[in-house]
Amino acid sequence: MKTLKIMTTVVVTASLLSGCQMIRDWTGKRDNGSLDYQKSELLAPIKLPAEQKTQGFVHLYPAIEMGKSNLDTTNKTGTQYELPAPQR
Repeated sequence: MKTLKIMTTVVVTASLLSGCQMIRDWTGKRDNGSLDYQKSELLAPIKLPAEQKTQGFVHLYPAIEMGKSNLDTTNKTGTQYELPAPQR
């Protein structure tokens, strides 16, 4: 009876650690926030007092409007970014 418990524990642990499909489906339903950037909005510029002296602002990395992407980057539940499978 004791060996049955040990073997069951080993089999369950091995299946969990091996990444079986059931566990992948369960963990794929959580929202890890990787798609939150798509809901971002532009913020209003900072307004300083007129007498405040500042350096000129240079956009090092300008953000351009690209329009809607036609790439499907979500998983089945639409909660996280999913990389495409590598080509063989």
